[in-house]
Amino acid sequence: MVKPVAARQSVSAAILRGVVVRQTVMVCVLAVVAYLAVWWGFSEEDEPASTMPVFLTDYSKAEKGSCVRFDGPGENDLGLTVVDCKGARAALKVGTVLDDTSGKCPRGDYKVLRDTRHNAALCLLPNAAEGDCFEFDTDDLQRSVVSKFDCAAPRVNVQVVGVASGSCPEEAELGVPYEEMTLCLRRVR
Repeated sequence: MVKPVAARQSVSAAILRGVVVRQTVMVCVLAVVAYLAVWWGFSEEDEPASTMPVFLTDYSKAEKGSCVRFDGPGENDLGLTVVDCKGARAALKVGTVLDDTSGKCPRGDYKVLRDTRHNAALCLLPNAAEGDCFEFDTDDLQRSVVSKFDCAAPRVNVQVVGVASGSCPEEAELGVPYEEMTLCLRRVR
């Protein structure tokens, strides 16, 4: 009789271990699903749901007027994502696509990204409208990380007071000229 009791106990223990393992796996799966749902919910606030981001590794395929954001930790990474220009992360807009890495951008202070693999370059300018706030180096846009923020953010250093076809209004402290417009800015901090 000792053997059947021991056998029943080992079967019960195996069943209990199986239940515990299944419960642990289920809790882990639910935690991952909950995390992804929260991440998706918050990330969707920045980009309108109507657009599908397109990862762009060949800069020659970029279109003038499309907005982009960098993928990865820094702007030196090859690869941009084309995003809706109305999204909060759309800080840069393609001003011109050059079909040669040695080409020059038109008149203006563009941020230039060169793609030597596809022999193309992008001339990028801030995706700006009146009232937008940015953090960027107004003296050297090429080396600057260009980020758009809520105007109350402590990192903001300039605010757009106008996008003019000619000269800037009086409240503008500096004008950044581009081929088709002048970005009129005032320093915030």
